[in-house]
Amino acid sequence: MPKQVKPAIEPRLLNIKQAAAYMGGSIWFVRTLIWNRQIPFVKFGHRLLLDKKDVDAFIDAQKIGVKP
Repeated sequence: MPKQVKPAIEPRLLNIKQAAAYMGGSIWFVRTLIWNRQIPFVKFGHRLLLDKKDVDAFIDAQKIGVKP
């Protein structure tokens, strides 16, 4: 019988490095967003984490529409 492969679980929360890679930006860009309270974050002890849904919402809010 073939070995069953478990599906990979995608994390909902991203650390700063993961969020930067996801957004295509730098770590300092993400830190600046957090420090300026431009994006919501979760604090677990000393760790700052970002919800993927909040990152997507931030990106959508930054979109500039086209003129007709």
